Amino acid sequence: MKKLLILSDGRPGHFNQSLAVAEAIKGLYGVEVTYINIKVKRLAKYFLRILLNSTIRRQLFGGKFSLKIIQMFYGGYEWVERPDIIISAGKDTSLLNAMLALMHGSKNFFIGYPKKLDNHLFTSILTVLDLGFDNQIVLDVAPTRPYDGDLMAFTTRYNLDPHYKYYTLLIGGDGSGYKFDEEDIEQLITFVNSTADKVKWLITTSRRTAASYEGKMEKEMQAECFIAFNKNPQKVVAGFLELSSAVFVTEESASMVSEAIASKNPVVTLVPKYHNSDKNYQKILQKFSTEKRIQRIEISKLENFEIDLGGFNHLEAPSVFEIALKLKEKFKEIR
Repeated sequence: MKKLLILSDGRPGHFNQSLAVAEAIKGLYGVEVTYINIKVKRLAKYFLRILLNSTIRRQLFGGKFSLKIIQMFYGGYEWVERPDIIISAGKDTSLLNAMLALMHGSKNFFIGYPKKLDNHLFTSILTVLDLGFDNQIVLDVAPTRPYDGDLMAFTTRYNLDPHYKYYTLLIGGDGSGYKFDEEDIEQLITFVNSTADKVKWLITTSRRTAASYEGKMEKEMQAECFIAFNKNPQKVVAGFLELSSAVFVTEESASMVSEAIASKNPVVTLVPKYHNSDKNYQKILQKFSTEKRIQRIEISKLENFEIDLGGFNHLEAPSVFEIALKLKEKFKEIR
C-alpha cells in the first residue's frame, strides 16, 4: 500500500484542503494516510528558496545529508519512512514538500501558489487561478471537505437551535498584506451590534487575531456564540457554516474565504483600511467577485451597509470525486 504524507502548518483551513485532496487520491489508489505538524525555523525559508530554485543546488537533497538539512531548518519533522505521495497547503509547508520529494523521489502536490518557488518542484499545483503553469490543476474553489460532524451534538454543545437561521462572522488578523487597526475593530463591533436585533451571529476569531482586539470583541460584540480562539481554541468553523445562511469573513485569509464560498452561502468579505495583497490574490478575489461568489466591502463602509443577500451565485466545493478525476486525467502514471 502506498504511503501518503500530509504536511500541516497547524492551520485548520490548510489542513482541511490537504485532507480533501488526500481523500480524492485515496479513492483512486490504495494509500495509507499519515500527517505531521511542522514549523519552519526563522529565516530558513530565504536560504532554502535559494537552494531549491537552483538545479545544481537541489542535488544536495538527494544525498545522505538530506535529512540533516531538513531537520536543521524545520522543527517537528521526525518521520523517517519514505512517502510515495506528499500533499500540503500553506507557504510554510511548500519548502519541505519540495525537499522531501527530491530526497525520496515522491510524487508531490501543493495547494495554492508556491510563492518564489519553481513550480516544477511539484508534481502538480492545485489552484483556483490559472497561473500559466504546465503542471497545474485549476479548480473553481479550493478543495474543501464537507461537514461530517454530528450537527445535533454541535448545537447542544454550544446551546444553539438548529432551526434558527444564523449568520457566521469569521475574523482573522494581520497577514497577506492586510493590517487591522483599532478603528477597523470598532467599526466591526458597531456593525454586529447594529444588526443584532435582526441577525443571530456566530463569531469566531483565529490564531491571527490580536489578543487585545479579540478581548474587546468578545466583551462588546452581541453574538449568539462567540469563540475567542486564542484564549480557548475550538474547531467550530465547519459547524457554524453548516448552521448559517450567510457568511461574513475578513478578506486576508484565502482558506477562510474558500471555506465560506464552499458552504454554498452568500459570502461578504471584509476589507480593513490598510490592505496591499499580492497581485495573484487580488486576481482570485476579483474572479470570485465577478462570478458573484462574494461581495467585497470595506469595513469603514459597513455603517451604511444594508444586508441584502440576493444575487449571489452559490458554488459548491469540488467533490472528492471531481478532484480525483482531475488528478487521474493529468497524472495517469500514479499507481
